[in-house]
Amino acid sequence: MEEKAITKVKIKSTPAVHQIEQTDSELYKVGTSVTAVFALGAGAWGIICLSSSIFNSGGPIEMLKNLYQAIVGI
Repeated sequence: MEEKAITKVKIKSTPAVHQIEQTDSELYKVGTSVTAVFALGAGAWGIICLSSSIFNSGGPIEMLKNLYQAIVGI
């Protein structure tokens, strides 16, 4: 029987290019989703604030009058 020498060869493992691109793509999707959620929240908050100011001032015309008075300082 012939004896064979066993040698250890270190092979450096690097991820394939398509694996890196796929990870980047998924991170962009997550970032876009998080940004969209915050934008929707800010938009909803703005609509709520605007509608409450219209209700408190007595209508849209009165709200605009109050806004003008606040800016001018009358």
